Amino acid sequence: MNRRALLGSFGAVGAANLAGCLDGAVFEPATTLGRLSVSNHDETAAHTFDLRVERDDTTVHESSHRVEQATEGRIPGALADCTWGAVAGMYAVHARVDGGEWNRVDRREQTADLREEAEKSSGCVAVEVHYIPGETVSDPWNVLVHSCDRYDDRCGWVGEEAGE
Repeated sequence: MNRRALLGSFGAVGAANLAGCLDGAVFEPATTLGRLSVSNHDETAAHTFDLRVERDDTTVHESSHRVEQATEGRIPGALADCTWGAVAGMYAVHARVDGGEWNRVDRREQTADLREEAEKSSGCVAVEVHYIPGETVSDPWNVLVHSCDRYDDRCGWVGEEAGE
C-alpha cells in the first residue's frame, strides 16, 4: 500500500469516528465571544439584519443593523455591541434578514471550528456572519469563526480576562 492510500484510509476512519462524537454533542467547548459582525454582499439592495446570541441556551444579545448594499470592491457591514459580556459558555448565533426566518449556526457544526479557534486565542472567538444571496446560492448565509487575536475592533474586555 502506498503512503497516500494509507493516509487516506486513516482520514476516512478518523472522520467517521469524529462524526459520531459530534452527533451526540459529547464535547461542547466553552469559549467567550469577543466579536460579532454581519456583512451584506448583496449588490442589489441594503438590508436590515437582526442578530441574536445565545449562551448556554439563554438569549444574551439581540440587535438590528441596517447595512448598505455592496458595491464593486466594497462589502459593507456592522459590528454588534458586546452586550453579552466576558462569560465563557456554549454560544449559538442566529441571524435573519429583513424580518425573515431566523437562521442558526448549529452548535454541532461549530464545535470543531470553535475548539480550534478558541485554543489559538485563550478561549476567545470572533464570529463573522456573511449574507451572500444569489441565483446559484442555495444557502445565502456563510459564517466564519476566527481567533479574537485577529481583530483590533473586538470587544473591549478581550484580553483583560487572560491578563494580557
